[in-house]
Amino acid sequence: MNRRLASSLVPRMTGGGLVVLVIILAFAFVAVVLIPGLELASELADTTVSLKFVGQQQRNPALIHASLDSMHDHLTTRGYIQESIDQLRDAATKLDAGLHEMNASRAASWFALSGDTSAKGEPISGKHAAALRELWAKEQESLDPILKFKGVPYQDNETTGTALNESGKQLERDLATSIRITKRVIPLIDGELNAIVTDLQTGSARSATELRLVMLTGLLIAIVLAALVSILMLARQRQDASLRQARQQTADILRTVKDGLFLLDENLIIGASYSSALESLFQRTDFAGLPFETLLKDIVSEKTLATALKFIGVLWSERTKENLVKTINPLGEIEVNFDSGQGKIATRYLQFDFHRVRVDNKITHVLVAVADVSARVDLARELQTSQTQAQAQVDTLLGILHVDPTQLASFLSDSNAAMKMINAVLREPAREESAFRKKLDTLFRQVHSVKGEAAALGLSSIESRAHSFEDDLKNLREKSDLSGNDFLPLVIKLDDLLTHLQSVGDLVSRLARLHVAAGGDSDAHADTAVIERGGSEIIAKNEGSVPSMLQQLTARVANENNKEASLQCLGFDTVPDQYRRIVKDIAVQAVRNSIVHGLESANDRLGAGKPTQGQLKLIFQELGDAGYKLIAEDDGQGMSTEKIKQAALRKGFITPEKAATLDAKQVFSLLFQPGFSTVENATKDAGRGVGMNLMAGLMQQVGGKVSLATVPGKFTRITLSLPPAKRAGNTEAA
Repeated sequence: MNRRLASSLVPRMTGGGLVVLVIILAFAFVAVVLIPGLELASELADTTVSLKFVGQQQRNPALIHASLDSMHDHLTTRGYIQESIDQLRDAATKLDAGLHEMNASRAASWFALSGDTSAKGEPISGKHAAALRELWAKEQESLDPILKFKGVPYQDNETTGTALNESGKQLERDLATSIRITKRVIPLIDGELNAIVTDLQTGSARSATELRLVMLTGLLIAIVLAALVSILMLARQRQDASLRQARQQTADILRTVKDGLFLLDENLIIGASYSSALESLFQRTDFAGLPFETLLKDIVSEKTLATALKFIGVLWSERTKENLVKTINPLGEIEVNFDSGQGKIATRYLQFDFHRVRVDNKITHVLVAVADVSARVDLARELQTSQTQAQAQVDTLLGILHVDPTQLASFLSDSNAAMKMINAVLREPAREESAFRKKLDTLFRQVHSVKGEAAALGLSSIESRAHSFEDDLKNLREKSDLSGNDFLPLVIKLDDLLTHLQSVGDLVSRLARLHVAAGGDSDAHADTAVIERGGSEIIAKNEGSVPSMLQQLTARVANENNKEASLQCLGFDTVPDQYRRIVKDIAVQAVRNSIVHGLESANDRLGAGKPTQGQLKLIFQELGDAGYKLIAEDDGQGMSTEKIKQAALRKGFITPEKAATLDAKQVFSLLFQPGFSTVENATKDAGRGVGMNLMAGLMQQVGGKVSLATVPGKFTRITLSLPPAKRAGNTEAA
């Protein structure tokens, strides 16, 4: 084949004639070569199996004849005949089984594969089956008395010596008859088996000849196919050269365009010419002939893709106003992600513009211009981020301005101690599962304490970050196995929370300095001073306004849970310094638990004959040498031991057998277990199973006690007994 021949076939190739011919030849190759070749190969394989099988059966007639002769000789010499009988039985059994298998359906199919059938269409085995069955039946009839013989054919006599007994004489007569019949029948059986072998060999030779012819035909078709494929390849090369020449004519112009440009035809197929910028924009080079849907499929959502295709379809309508539909362009600005190599993803923002192309006042194509607007989007996002951060700082500042300075200073001091404790717990080495669980419980209590007081002060930015920290702790608590690596992500959350607390502290310091610089009324803030803590200035603490903080917390939590509540605080002005933080933390948790778990909704309270507004009490009492007592009480729905047990069973804290043995005190003690809660869905105010555990942990820390009293439908009262302050030790760093 030469290039002139290939050139002459190019028009036919483009018309599809040569391709159709190749396809026809390919189907012919399958129909004429592959399928018949496979069938012939299968026939040869089955014929080989049949020949081997028949060859095995040919040995058995000779063994039968030899066994009979051996038995006759041994009987004549009064020798041992059992071995000959066993050999005869084995040969007869094998021959009988073989002849049955040759007549079975599966075996008959073997012998039919040679292609040589009788006039009646029977397989080879069928032609000889009747003769074999008849001959073997005669042989079996003569062998049957011998095969059934059991015992000893001899008897000993002092006069005559060893002689045949009656059974031996009968065996001798049967043996003579069988030998006579065998000499006539066995050669005939051998002849039939040899005839089957001859037929199989003839069929095998014929199949081999046919297979060679099929292979020769296949070789000829393969040669023709190879020639046609060569022609197609040469024609394709010529066509590719033409396409390259067409691209080269516009490459100089398109190479300098910064935007990606290409044409879409009516079928939304990208044309052969496009700007080189397109390759860098989409990280691919196969644009010519590429469907526009395929180009967008992997970089936009299915919904955006469907909308974009509909939008372009509208552009092909003559009735559509081009300038109007541009305002609804779904690809005006889209985010796309590309693999930049080494497992990294590069994000870009592309803008698509669509313009009609008209020839003789008829729409022929749609010109698509693609621009990379990532720099513009990034600039806009940076501006938005700056505005958001500025707004967040303003919101934080406004929130701080609404918080009592003494409460805020106390909160920052306690939070600073909590952050140190959390950091120390995270750094503490642990290897056993129990140690990891203990670390989790400690972290939960510290973060929950910070979140509770932030919520009480209305510092939502700190509360949300602490709540997110708790989410990560909750996920760890639900894992079956814990390791040190599981705690590493918590360091990032801790750093975020600590950084935010420091920024709040910086704002407080600035406000304090501004107040001092402005010459604020020193009498109005006589109990406030600027001090240094942790590298930043904060306002010294005064706990006189803890009840007001708790009142604000009560109002917020009640409003968010669609309930009505009022709080009465008594004796908080008598709290000693050692118990300042403990009492405050417990009070915060008590308020949140009472509103979320204890108080009913207004409608439920009316139905129970109660006022719509629930009543909460927090009472701190001095008991002299007996220490102190903190009482948290609400007039809500109380607690049901049965409900607590059901929640414990549902969450796997106890087994059904254990539940049946628990008394009321033991059931209530479940409330103080880490992670236990009677509600299913956790909120930022309850449901983590931390609040009650926090109370128990604080009491254990100072050697105090917790007791609980409740009446379903009436009230719940938690009493916390604290030892005298002189025995409490330093709780400030807790």
